[in-house]
Amino acid sequence: MIPPHSQDPCPQRSPSLRSSGNLRICPSNHSLRKLALALLTAATLNLPALAQSPKPSQSDVQAVYLYNFAKFVRWPAVTPPSPIDICIAGQKIYVDTLAKTVAGEQIDTRPLTVRAVERPEDEAGCSILFIGVSVKDRLDALLAATAGKPIVTVSDIPGFLDRGGMIQFLLIDNRVRFSVNLDPVNRSQITLSSELLKVAVTVNGKPSGGTR
Repeated sequence: MIPPHSQDPCPQRSPSLRSSGNLRICPSNHSLRKLALALLTAATLNLPALAQSPKPSQSDVQAVYLYNFAKFVRWPAVTPPSPIDICIAGQKIYVDTLAKTVAGEQIDTRPLTVRAVERPEDEAGCSILFIGVSVKDRLDALLAATAGKPIVTVSDIPGFLDRGGMIQFLLIDNRVRFSVNLDPVNRSQITLSSELLKVAVTVNGKPSGGTR
């Protein structure tokens, strides 16, 4: 296991270091700063305050994470470029939230699309698959259908990484964070940015051609 922030890009001695919430932003590392800024709101959200304020819900925060994850994943090249398809199994509220978030957006000339999946066979063509807790009884079947394929699997189901998932949302001190399991990544055809791993709470496994 790689401990969180084991390769700290912002040493304390740096005079340019800024600290905000759980993410430390180092201006000398443009890519990491970009990721940190993109996830800053999600990482520092105080969930108990949601009921008393118009702040985003937990599902809103996780939807933003899913959108930003797509910026730090490399999929196999296809010609012509196909859409980055974010699929949702369960918790269909994510579909509407994400559809609004990614409307008109592109990553490397690839448009982003969002759709719900009901069955493992619906996962064909997915770039990212979020598996909600409402379908936890079908988790093993959904993961089996993605095994070895270029699909980033994400969930907030407890024990998701132990069961073969790639990215698990966590609630730590009332903040949405995430951990990564590199073993299924290494068996897939995708590449995760090392910069994404630097802001994960924990990273299980070792890179084996599955990070960049």
